[in-house]
Amino acid sequence: MNIIVEYKDTSGTISNQTHSLTRLAFAKHLAIAGQGYAPRPQKLIRTFAMLFHYSYYIQQQAFNNNRFSEPPIQFSDPTEKGQFSNLAGRAIADFLSKRIDQSIFTVNYEAAMRLRGMRLNVGRPDLLAYTQNAMFAIEAKGFSGGHKNMTIHKAQSQTGGIPVNFSVACVSYNLFSNVRCKYHDPYNDNVPYDNELLKKITQRYYSGLAEFLNERYFNFREIEIQGEDFYEIELSYKLFEKLFPEKFPFRYFWHFELLEYYQPRIILPIDIRDYAKNGITNDIKPFIFETNQNQKENLYIDNDRIGLQVRRY
Repeated sequence: MNIIVEYKDTSGTISNQTHSLTRLAFAKHLAIAGQGYAPRPQKLIRTFAMLFHYSYYIQQQAFNNNRFSEPPIQFSDPTEKGQFSNLAGRAIADFLSKRIDQSIFTVNYEAAMRLRGMRLNVGRPDLLAYTQNAMFAIEAKGFSGGHKNMTIHKAQSQTGGIPVNFSVACVSYNLFSNVRCKYHDPYNDNVPYDNELLKKITQRYYSGLAEFLNERYFNFREIEIQGEDFYEIELSYKLFEKLFPEKFPFRYFWHFELLEYYQPRIILPIDIRDYAKNGITNDIKPFIFETNQNQKENLYIDNDRIGLQVRRY
């Protein structure tokens, strides 16, 4: 999917950009954006369930034609379509924050508020993002129709109470016809960089993911990608039998056969144990994944060095 983005910087200058989003990249951002700060093996059911549940909306033919698909009329549900649009808008915003602003890491804004001991019964944006030089908030929206009122979206991006250098309103629209996006920076401010909050959030984020390096449940090996070392962890329906009790209700669920067909892998940074113990700071450079024609459809690694790979596609 090619997303045409109207980018408006803090000076008000508008330019058009095009960013290519693969289905595998969309799956990563859909599963993790907004999940909180600790993805972990026990949340795999949620992740796979999201992909299976919304599979009608991400059919390959439509996706390759720069739009999301809709279920057959007998499965049509306006509420579900609205829920997917919201999730898709958040996933696209998370993805574009990595591409446009080169963010190292993003997190659910509410998770950051909890770590700071802030009240949650206030308005807030969706995501908090960190680059090497700045922190920014993101209000993410997704609509099947037009982008609605950008002034309101920009105002929402400035709420929440966590000091940031700037905020972004990222609104994806026309999701089911020809995806477009407005990515606007409402303002700029000079605030101290909060490395301590980044450390705390990323400690929880990477410690949850580090649980995949448990030889009792997972098979993994070291691989090299673009000059960096990573772990490649196999995912199989058999691991569910190990992770969960014998009374696991979906032991023979037929969708698990898809895992055997696609043979998905999770990609983790070689330093993940250190990240899990100490977190990261803005000294860490984002990993800029470079795709090529042979691998762009079956491998994706985000700026935070967490990726997905499938053996068949």
